[in-house]
Amino acid sequence: MKELFSGHGWRVTLDEAALPDGRMKKAARVHSADTVVILPLVQPDRVVILREFRPFWGCYVWMLPSGKADKETDILAAAQRELREETGMRAGKITPYGTCYYRDTIAYTCHFFLAEDLVADPLPRDATELMEVHTLPIDEAIQRVVTGERSHAASGNLLLRYAREHGF
Repeated sequence: MKELFSGHGWRVTLDEAALPDGRMKKAARVHSADTVVILPLVQPDRVVILREFRPFWGCYVWMLPSGKADKETDILAAAQRELREETGMRAGKITPYGTCYYRDTIAYTCHFFLAEDLVADPLPRDATELMEVHTLPIDEAIQRVVTGERSHAASGNLLLRYAREHGF
């Protein structure tokens, strides 16, 4: 592994890995802190969702509360913090609900959580975030996430998995 860049919470390396037939693949890999995506359930069929402006895309994106797990070592604590920062709510019950990965050259894990028994308990938002908090039926939340100008893939993955497993 050769380090190509390190800074601003990111590291890029040139790595080599073996294929099953013995050939080697070389690729640049991006490393960063793991992320969390939270599905806040107001009721089993109603969710809290965000409409957040993403300045590098120049548009609003419908998405679930999410962010980097870079301020604490406990991934559950990171999910609770992101939920409080972005929605102003804390979960009385927060449950791990799986993981996803973007590709093998992006070396971090996206952790999914279900958040229930929500109560008001806000933390200050990051100074560079611009977002609206909405409560929607799960089918409408899915529609907005997957058909927006930009689709937040992890939010779509989590919403669709929950809907399928719960018969929506």
